[in-house]
Order: sequence, then structure tokens, then C-alpha cells
Amino acid sequence: MKKFLFSTKWLILAALIMGFVLPACGRDPSPVTVYVTPTPAREESPQPQQEPPEIAAAAALTNTITPVPAAALAPSATPTPTFPPGVSFGPIISDDELPPAATATSQSQAASPPPGVSYGPIVGPGHTLIPTETRLAPTFAPITAPTAGPSPTPGPGLRRDLMGIQVHPYIDNREFDLVLNYAKDLRVTWIKFQFNWSLLESSSGHYTELFYMLRLYVQRAHSAGFKVMISVAKAPGWSRTPDTDGIMREDGPPGDPQALADFLGGMLNQVGVDVYGAPYISAIEVWNEPNLQREWYGNTLTGTDYMRYFGPAYQAIRQFSAKVIIITAAPAPAGDSVWSTNDRTWLQQLYNAGLGQYGADVMVGVHPYAWANPPEARCCASPSRGWDDQPQFFLLDTLEDYHKIMLANGHGSSQLWATELGWATFDGLRNTSGQKPADPPDTPYFGFITQWQQADYTLRALYVTQSVPYMGPVILWNLNFATLGGALDKPDPQAAYGMLDGTWQPRPVYLALKQAP
Repeated sequence: MKKFLFSTKWLILAALIMGFVLPACGRDPSPVTVYVTPTPAREESPQPQQEPPEIAAAAALTNTITPVPAAALAPSATPTPTFPPGVSFGPIISDDELPPAATATSQSQAASPPPGVSYGPIVGPGHTLIPTETRLAPTFAPITAPTAGPSPTPGPGLRRDLMGIQVHPYIDNREFDLVLNYAKDLRVTWIKFQFNWSLLESSSGHYTELFYMLRLYVQRAHSAGFKVMISVAKAPGWSRTPDTDGIMREDGPPGDPQALADFLGGMLNQVGVDVYGAPYISAIEVWNEPNLQREWYGNTLTGTDYMRYFGPAYQAIRQFSAKVIIITAAPAPAGDSVWSTNDRTWLQQLYNAGLGQYGADVMVGVHPYAWANPPEARCCASPSRGWDDQPQFFLLDTLEDYHKIMLANGHGSSQLWATELGWATFDGLRNTSGQKPADPPDTPYFGFITQWQQADYTLRALYVTQSVPYMGPVILWNLNFATLGGALDKPDPQAAYGMLDGTWQPRPVYLALKQAP
């Protein structure tokens, strides 16, 4: 009986289970809620992926003025790296399809000046650019401030819209991210690139792969919030006229001024405009220091000759857009010699050839280098000290002389734009052997200011120029030249102006600018 009752209970339980399961099998399944997340739209230009570490408080600066030795007037230089055969970047399609890194080489100067001619503040007659720019791998160690020096008197707040920085653009994508991050931390409005035309157009209308890499960098800088200034110089050999002996010496303009105009127009159209119709290139400086033979070889060193090129260049830029700011080439602060034309004389020659007719539609370029003199100093209190016996050695004298020439020629509606400015010192820099680079024999004044004076003078120069009503933006020269492989071992004088050291760490000049009010 017990066995029967036990079996009966199990039969009843089984029947109950079947009663629930079978109806459930006949029903439609309950709906399942599916959440779909839309794919984010790709940004027009992605922001750099890595932000630099927090920078320690800016070290204090010194206001001490150190006398400097005597030397002749001199111009600045621009690197001219080239890319070896076989390096390929491919067509640029979008911001995330980036070119690989490449190794660049630079061209040597072919000619040397006669005895007694001295160059500065950037480069001397014996200078040869770095044969191979094999870049050091960027370091991502925490950024530290150098040992603090004496504290300067705080200045008023700086207008960041009147500040910019020139960068060496022939770098890989990872390094370009670093450049953008460092420039962002400075809160400058402008980024300047100098384009070596000879590397960008292999023949008329045919652009190199390097051109497309730089096109992408310009677009990315614009999309990151910067205004981009481009200086174009160094015509390709196919466009130039050789000397009578058939040799193409140094750098110079094309034989036909229209060739420069065609390149500028083609460049602007290739780089294009953003989705709002704003040109990616906000300003163009038409050439660089054409009062120097090494930049204007094959032509007469006169402002009159330069204006033959400026007119067609102006028309080509304006045909593309009325929004692009046009700047005359800044001459090097220099005296008269077989290798240079006095910059004041050269500027007056521009007006003799019709510059004033452009009015406020053209800005006047200036490179108001002060060698080792402080920015407020004027010529010529104690000329026995050296590098202070001509007005070309002083920032304020250069600005005031240029403005007087502008006013005398009815061009007071325009502005001066400083497309290069800086002070040089190897103090605080170390080469791969851990030693301070030696000051080049033709630029001994590099050793007469410290890294703290470099920072102090630069900061004070911005306060000075921003108090001048006829001044436009000031482009500081330069951000990253010391990071190029071999720059501190050679050493290359351009590295002494850099705001970053050879391991991508900020120098006092960078920290002072970053943390200035």
C-alpha cells in the first residue's frame, strides 16, 4: 500500500508539471528589448591621442643683462631637409590614415662668403645643415622644470591671439601629436610652417608625397584650433636658371615669377577649406629673407626684384580667397655687403616698386632679432661691447625704423608681423655624450646669455611688442629644432633657439610662456 501511494504521488506530480510545460511550448516567445548604440561620427581631425604630462611650475627668470662681443650683422636660416628616394607616404585619404615616419636629409650650402663677412643670429658662413636628421625617439618621461633661477618682475596678461610658434614639420605622426600638444599648452593662436618648395613639387603641377603629408599636418593643426601660417621659399631646380657655369648654387627664386604664383595657387587649392568655408591656411608669407644671397641666388638683391614676384603671388592668393592674410617676406636684419642688402634699404625699395598700393590688404614681415641684447635696449649706448653698434641688433630700433618707412610711404594702415623672433643659447642643453654643445665659432654671443635670460627676454619681448599699436602677431622661433637627431651633437645653431631640448623636455623659455598670465 505504501508503495502504491508513493507511486501515485509521483504520477500526480508529473501530470502537474506537464500541465505547465506543454502550454508554454505553444506560446509565442516574449519580445526581447535590444539597445542599439549608433557609431559616433568620425571627427574631421582627431585630437592628439597623448597629452603631455603636467608640467611643473615655471622656474624663475633673471633680468641680468650680459655684455656681448662684437660681430657683423647677420641673417637667420631655415632648414632644408630632403627625403631620400624610396620613402613613400602614399595618398592621404583621411586623418586616421597617416604616413609612416621617414628619415630626412638636408642640403649643404654651396657657397661661402668672403673674409670679414659674419652671419647671425642663427647661422654662420661655415654652417652646414645636418646631413641626416635621424630623429631621437621621443621620451615620455614625466616633464620636470629646470632648477629655478632668479625671479623676474611679473608682467601683465599676454594676448595669445598675437602669439605663435614655428615648428619643424618634417616629422612623423607621433612627433606631430607632441608638437600640437606642446603648442596647445602654450595657448598660442598661430602655428607656422616653412615649406621648402623644392621638396614639394617635382615638376609644374606635380606634387610629391611629402607635400601630401604636410597638407594633412596643416589640416590637422587648423582642426585643432590653430591658425596656420605658411612661409614658402627655395624654388625647385627645374624652375630656376643656373649660373653661367651651369651650377645651381644655394637657394633662390624661380626664373619666371609666375611659377611661384602657380605653386601658391595650387597649394591653396590642394589644402583647401574646412566645412565652414574657412581656408586651412590662414596666412602666407611670400618667401623668406630675400635680401640675402643664399635665399635669393641668381637674382639681384633688391626689393624691386622681389616685387616682380610678389605681384603675381598676391594675385594667385587672392584668386583663391580674400580671407588669407598676405605678408611680405621678412628681410634678415643685415647691412650692405656682397652677400646681403641692408634691410632698411630693401624695405624702402619695396615701396619704390609699389608696395603701398596694397594698403591694409598686405602685412609687412619683419625679423626683429636682438642677438644677445634685451628687448627694451636701443642702439647704441656702449658699442664697444659688441653686437650693439648697429640698429639692426636691437628689436625696438628695427620695429621703429620699419614703421617710419611705412608711414613715409603712406602705408600706415598696415601692420608689422614678426614672422620670426627669438634668443639663442645652448645653456641647459646636452648632446648625446651628456655635454653642453659648444658655441659655434661664428656665433660666440650664444654663450653670453643663459637659458634663464633666454626665457626672460622672450617673455619681455612679447610684452613690448604687444604694447606697440602697429604690431600684429609675433611668431617665436622655434619649438622643436633641438629634437632632431644630431642637432645638438653637430651642433646646429638653430637648436639653440628651441623651446624643447633634445629629449622633448621643455626649457625654461617654454615654461615661462606656458605659465605667463
